[in-house]
Amino acid sequence: MTRQRRPFKHKPGLPLTPAHKAVRDWLSVNRGFYANFRDWLYHGGYGPSAMNIYGVAVRLALSLLNKPYWHIDPEADLNRVRDYIREQYPSEGTRSSYFKGIAKLEAYLREQYHQPAPEKKLNWDYHTGSLPTWMAEAVRAYVQHCRLRWRPERQHEASYELLSSLTHPLRWMVAQATLTDLTEVTPQLWYAYADARLAEGVKPVTLNGALSRLHGWLYYLAEQGQSICQRLLQVEPLDAHKSLPRDVPPEQLRCVLHAIQTAACSLHAGVRRMGLMDQAWFLLMLHSGLRLGEVRYLRLNDIDWERRLIRIEQSKGLKDRLVPVSDATIEALRAYLPVRGPAESLPEQVFLYRHKPLTKCYAEGRLRKYYAPRCGVRVTPHQLRHSCATLLLNAGAPVLTVQTILGHRHIDTTLGYARLYDGTVAADYYRAMAQVENRLNLAENAAISPPSPGELVALVDSLRNGTLNEQQAEVVRALRAGILALAEQTTSAANPSTPSG
Repeated sequence: MTRQRRPFKHKPGLPLTPAHKAVRDWLSVNRGFYANFRDWLYHGGYGPSAMNIYGVAVRLALSLLNKPYWHIDPEADLNRVRDYIREQYPSEGTRSSYFKGIAKLEAYLREQYHQPAPEKKLNWDYHTGSLPTWMAEAVRAYVQHCRLRWRPERQHEASYELLSSLTHPLRWMVAQATLTDLTEVTPQLWYAYADARLAEGVKPVTLNGALSRLHGWLYYLAEQGQSICQRLLQVEPLDAHKSLPRDVPPEQLRCVLHAIQTAACSLHAGVRRMGLMDQAWFLLMLHSGLRLGEVRYLRLNDIDWERRLIRIEQSKGLKDRLVPVSDATIEALRAYLPVRGPAESLPEQVFLYRHKPLTKCYAEGRLRKYYAPRCGVRVTPHQLRHSCATLLLNAGAPVLTVQTILGHRHIDTTLGYARLYDGTVAADYYRAMAQVENRLNLAENAAISPPSPGELVALVDSLRNGTLNEQQAEVVRALRAGILALAEQTTSAANPSTPSG
């Protein structure tokens, strides 16, 4: 029986306008390009729904532009497509979905052209627009100076955090008083700012961070020969309880790891890919104590598969170190790489989500949304690093070894990251006390000889001189008789009598 082809019905998501062309009317090179684009989305972990929505936007772009894909300008041509979408689609939801598809097309084109994505720009006007010119220039110079100490991939993010934290108190001070030079940025202004922020409910630890950045800015300006208020550098941070995240008990770690491994064995391709990736970075943090930033920026060529080592470059404090990797972690990494996607068309970072390195919130979101609720626990990525230190110390690893693995400058930091389990403390105590008791017993046995039966009888007789009731006196008499009988039996056994002939 011949299958009847259903009549074509155009979907409302792609209205019939002169700008659209059927795929069969495209240039042949664009048809192949579109197929490769969908494969790129699939390997990036996108599901069928997202691929279809983004595909509609890309078909619109290729129809509207009507030129070979290598002639498409990722900036000018695609901006023209975005303008067309704004004019033709009144629905905000439709426009938003199509804009995402065009953004994916731009990323794919730049990858094909080997063009880096345009650098994100800081909104200097928002942060420094209300500051005096001399102060805004000093802030800009300091941020540019600090960028030299950061890895290129995190320069924008770190610059934004520094600029936001530094300029907030400065903008407040400028609104309260007319400042003409740096010497007028005084402790009195800082204390007034701190009081106002505390009244708003801001925590002391946040204010201490702002004060630290303010001090760093002033130290930099002083090194440049500018006059500052030295008294502000003497301002101490507020008293704030510095609480480190607790480690996660082993039974809870096993539960979370089991949930991740279940996802890694899922029949759904997207769920399985995410589970395999989560399993790899989870074990890296738990078994090797990597920081979240070190996981995010880990590159494929940083892994030494033969020696089972990972090279961490320019981590916190721009320090490098080699970190050993467990067998379970190596197996998890090898299981993840086949679903990661083709290495030649992806960034060099190991862990990618939608063709991009992981964001700061990715790992925490995965633990909070998908895994922790199934186990009834709350787990953060940094707690895995604490758990690594705790597990290694309780397994007998030397503190200096743990310090080297974690990359701590001071050993007190390592000890602050870990705690001894109650069972470990008790076991260590009983083991040490057993040795103490043996030594004390040996000393006592060597110095004191066992008492003789006569001495024992004399000791019992001394008890009879005390004030005893009738029952206690009877016990003492029975004890004296027992000692004499035992002494007689011992003497008889030592000097047996000769039987008569």
